[in-house]
Amino acid sequence: MEAIIEEYYDEMLPAVTTPKQWKHIAGDFLTKWNFPHVCGALDGKHIRIRCPKNSGSLYYNYKGYFSVILIALVDANYKFIWVSVGANGSASDAQVFNHSELRTMLEEDNLGLPDADTIPGDDRNSFLIGNDAFPLRTWMLKPYSRRNFTDNERIFNYR
Repeated sequence: MEAIIEEYYDEMLPAVTTPKQWKHIAGDFLTKWNFPHVCGALDGKHIRIRCPKNSGSLYYNYKGYFSVILIALVDANYKFIWVSVGANGSASDAQVFNHSELRTMLEEDNLGLPDADTIPGDDRNSFLIGNDAFPLRTWMLKPYSRRNFTDNERIFNYR
């Protein structure tokens, strides 16, 4: 596993650290998805494993099998920007994210996300998007709940 990471790390996980690099990613989200200011999409995935010896139910997930969790931030073309893998399957995406370096960097404003652009009538800062598992913050948007959508809410969720 370590040899694979060492060989492909630079190619598969490019270091995105400057506002200019984030703006390029945000430009791709705007062009491809018509969604301005988005610097990444965050989601989790359970990876099925055999039950580790003496682990009890630690790796048993709500889907009914043993797993480890992969949480990933991707760009508009589904390429990895940041990844955390190996958390036990009984944890939720939110638990894994809450204990991640990514969340710490976002809360401490150390990720290098660009400040608000000069889009007429729009003074929002850049942000990430995620599903209902993640917290709603100034740096994280998530979908509207699935009840009585307005047209604008439906469009937002679609994007």
